Amino acid sequence: MGVYKRKDKDGKPYGPWIIQYPYTVDPKTGKARYTTEKAGQGKRLADLAFGKKMIEWEKKKHLGLESKREYTFAELVDWYLKLPKVKRKKSYKDDVRKAEILKEEFGGCLARDIKPAMVESFQDDLLERPCQRNKNNYTPASVNRVVAVMKRVFNLAMRDDLVEKNPCFKVSMLPEDNKRDRVITKEEFERLKGFLPQHAARIVTMGYYTGMRAGEIFGLTWDKVNLKEGFIELEPEDTKTSEPRTIYLDPVLKDMFAELAKVRHIGHNFVFTYKGKPIKSIKTTFNRACRKAGIKDFRFHDLRHTFNTNMRKAGVDRSVIMKITGHKTDSMFERYNTVDKDDAQEAIKRLDEFLTEPSAGEDSTSILLQRRD
Repeated sequence: MGVYKRKDKDGKPYGPWIIQYPYTVDPKTGKARYTTEKAGQGKRLADLAFGKKMIEWEKKKHLGLESKREYTFAELVDWYLKLPKVKRKKSYKDDVRKAEILKEEFGGCLARDIKPAMVESFQDDLLERPCQRNKNNYTPASVNRVVAVMKRVFNLAMRDDLVEKNPCFKVSMLPEDNKRDRVITKEEFERLKGFLPQHAARIVTMGYYTGMRAGEIFGLTWDKVNLKEGFIELEPEDTKTSEPRTIYLDPVLKDMFAELAKVRHIGHNFVFTYKGKPIKSIKTTFNRACRKAGIKDFRFHDLRHTFNTNMRKAGVDRSVIMKITGHKTDSMFERYNTVDKDDAQEAIKRLDEFLTEPSAGEDSTSILLQRRD
């Protein structure tokens, strides 16, 4: 340990000065481990470097202080994406895509040098950029999802003591106006099916009659379907909320599943297939059918809105609907429950019927006095 130069076969020193110093303790033996590094051509600078390393060692050994390694943001992102709990996420591929956007902006920065103002500037800049998947600019909701990944990276890095602070902590998310109230009528639904090929029409029918999410439908396997009893049993790993859910089949779906069961594929267990292969998306087919059917501003996910609204109109209790659709909070349920013109007119009709009843507006005292007279 100390400052020295290497020596040749004749014992003469040569090359740069080298310092050797302790840097950690062997957890098994309790003895110090040493490392060496080049310190330049000057003895004085080598002595200063050695002294600095020894001060750091004393702090680490006796005071419990350890100088932390500096990470770039790109290193943190790569570390985050390798975490087992992150790789298990259903949205892992989306996280990877969003992480690339973040690395383009902040990858070369040291994590400690990223400030809240930089994140806010990034939010504004992203709103002006065309989205990678289409020609439209990023929406506030899309920007928020990207920043949410950044926030998660820093939170986990803080937990593992890789960084000391999260620059996203005091950054407000952008206001979103993404609540939709589009529902499809029975007539529109039948018209839409008429322009869909059979494999896509079955998937749309599934969404219309169950309110299941697209991912739940595309990922549905036969081991989750009980044809005899007429229900689907989703496991926690099948749902967005990671909670099990039972979905009962009405006669339309029972008949549809009976037909599907006749052509089950032997190479896989997926319910919805096309030419023997599992269906992953019907977006192009769905949008084309909407155009041909003259149905505007309608997305596949709106089938979930439609199901919720139809169930409420049918008089099904809110708690039952939430159990069927997997909504965990009232606020989320309300986002999918649409009150339309027919609802408003029916409410006025019911109020009118109530007010025109003989006892409407009378309290118990006035009724009693009338009886006495």
